[in-house]
Amino acid sequence: MNSQALHRIVSLAPPLTEILGYLGFSHQVTEMNEYFDETPIPEGEDNRPEYWYTMAEERVLSLRPELVLTLFPNQWELHRRFKEKGLNTLHLDPKSIRDVEDCFRLVGKAAGAGEEARQLALDFAGGIAGLKERVPGGGYRPKLYCEEWSVPPTAPGGWYPDLMSDSGAHYFPMLSRELSRVVRLEEMLMFDPEIIIFVVRGTEGTSFNPDAALKRMGWEKINAVKKRRLYTVDPALLNRPGLRMIEGAKAVQQIMGQNFWGWPIANSPYFRKVVD
Repeated sequence: MNSQALHRIVSLAPPLTEILGYLGFSHQVTEMNEYFDETPIPEGEDNRPEYWYTMAEERVLSLRPELVLTLFPNQWELHRRFKEKGLNTLHLDPKSIRDVEDCFRLVGKAAGAGEEARQLALDFAGGIAGLKERVPGGGYRPKLYCEEWSVPPTAPGGWYPDLMSDSGAHYFPMLSRELSRVVRLEEMLMFDPEIIIFVVRGTEGTSFNPDAALKRMGWEKINAVKKRRLYTVDPALLNRPGLRMIEGAKAVQQIMGQNFWGWPIANSPYFRKVVD
């Protein structure tokens, strides 16, 4: 870490706090996780009261930070207001694997730890390469659907298509850099996924109960439902940018491997089968 490294940093998002920790800033960071909400907010429907923003501004200003970090569209308005107050801010909204890799470099550059950030980005790239190496050469790529939000059913985009493809899946079709989108029954039946994975935002670990989702009209016709290939994966591993994404992808890869590639069945704290 160079002599220009910062000493007072405020992070409003756990994934960014974690990146700062990897860069050696654990003792310089004040976390404000209460302002981090992964629940999707439809565009133009931000109903948070003005005092919510005012309180956030007052708290952050009182710390006299040298850098404030925000993440995802839900925190864009906070970032804008901090910037108007004259604070040094960095807002990140990664939409691809490359964007996630860039997050390490951008946070490191802003905090004064460019070399450490470069190494972190290399570690991440190495993890992606390792995923690709584990995919059986010429092996079958199972059709995979992931769901990050269940009312209405919503498929994650962003880095998911590339990450799942690197892990060996034929992922549910998404547009390039599309963050997420509501999925219609007709699309599900046409794609007919062979594995369904729930990574529902706002839930903890593998606790999500998919009972309501499995009662949706028409879902009984889907291959994954008929074959009982339904799983929950810890959403903190896949829905947040960082090194944890590699562990989440390995969990998905294990699910595909034991169902289609002849891998032995393994227990993991990161995923569970939800229909026996």
